[in-house]
Amino acid sequence: MSRMSNFSFVEDDILRGNIYTAFEHLMELVYLSDLPTYTSSLRSSFRKTAIVYTASIIEALLVWFLKSMVSEENLTRETKSFKISRELYKINNQDRIVLGSHVVSIEHVKLGKLNLGDINTLCRDHSVINEQIYKDVDKVRILRNRLHIGTLTAIDSEYSTKDLEFVFSVARAIKKIKSTK
Repeated sequence: MSRMSNFSFVEDDILRGNIYTAFEHLMELVYLSDLPTYTSSLRSSFRKTAIVYTASIIEALLVWFLKSMVSEENLTRETKSFKISRELYKINNQDRIVLGSHVVSIEHVKLGKLNLGDINTLCRDHSVINEQIYKDVDKVRILRNRLHIGTLTAIDSEYSTKDLEFVFSVARAIKKIKSTK
């Protein structure tokens, strides 16, 4: 059985082909991350890249499930903000008492312009995934976002086999969605 059949439920040929390619790269990285001939730093680097590929597959599957279950016209996002109308009183040049209003705006979203966090929230809000999967995907998102090294508050040097196994378990849970919907 080919690995392509792992994603045969994805009806979009281009998406299925791209997922398959990412999966092939992922399998090569996992193989390399297990070889004792490489330094632990290099094996960690392979795991980090594998996590990025797996997160990409998770994101692609979530978008595909969302598109197949909810029309794009019905996808909206609510934004809440507080608009300050007037400063009433200033305390110690730091704190202030203001008069304002709570503003809620609803916007239609375009799936191609969303990040994994937004996609995850939309999937939860439209009952594509349950709360536990939502939390797990958010953990994957946080782990994957460690690739943005300019925003890290600590040195990022270790990706463990446990990290990789967790991300794989989330990907397996996402794959099972098709059979439950």
